[in-house]
Amino acid sequence: MSGVDLDHPEAIFVKRLDGTGYGFFYSTPAQFENAANGFIGPIKDRIKKESDEKNELPVNAEELCLKASLAAMEKVFTPGWDDQDGIDGTRCVAASCAAQTKWDDVIPQCIVIEQAGDEITIREGFEFMEHPGYPLGIVIGSKGDGGGLCSFFDSKDEFRLVATKPPSAHTWLPQLIYRLYQRTPSIMTGIPTPSEEGKGVGVECHAYNLNRQGQLIERQRRT
Repeated sequence: MSGVDLDHPEAIFVKRLDGTGYGFFYSTPAQFENAANGFIGPIKDRIKKESDEKNELPVNAEELCLKASLAAMEKVFTPGWDDQDGIDGTRCVAASCAAQTKWDDVIPQCIVIEQAGDEITIREGFEFMEHPGYPLGIVIGSKGDGGGLCSFFDSKDEFRLVATKPPSAHTWLPQLIYRLYQRTPSIMTGIPTPSEEGKGVGVECHAYNLNRQGQLIERQRRT
């Protein structure tokens, strides 16, 4: 475990095999609970209503809620899923998956929901607690906005390979971060912001630290 006792995860990553997915942030227990209940709340209400009508205690309610959460999460890993339109819904389902999972100890500070063959696994995101010097996850969004689309990198070489390619409409933030920073923590975020002069759009980048402080070192700019 991370060594930090929490009653909610600060970050949940939804990671596909191709390195795409989502990174979500939950600053408070209330944010996490509200997100989880946004998906699982109606299902719990339905289970309770059906059990009340039958005048019997709900059977395997927790198991049913976890299965419902995983079934909804499976859609995120299908080829036809719309990443941009699915941000808000996936944030709720991710929180529900984490909330319904039985953890050995306290709930982890960082959680990864990922593909493992034909299965979906939910585990502690231990790798994000360390800082190898390059970003393991780059999120288009901010902590305050709850996160968004994310690109994942399992090695420094993989990050460099993507970051040195020409930017595209879908992959442009890794290139910017690679150009700006020589060393980063495990999680970086970037959000487009209108310029103060009203001419064009800039990008506001931030390092996100979990557990301990990672280094953020800018590249020396050529004069």
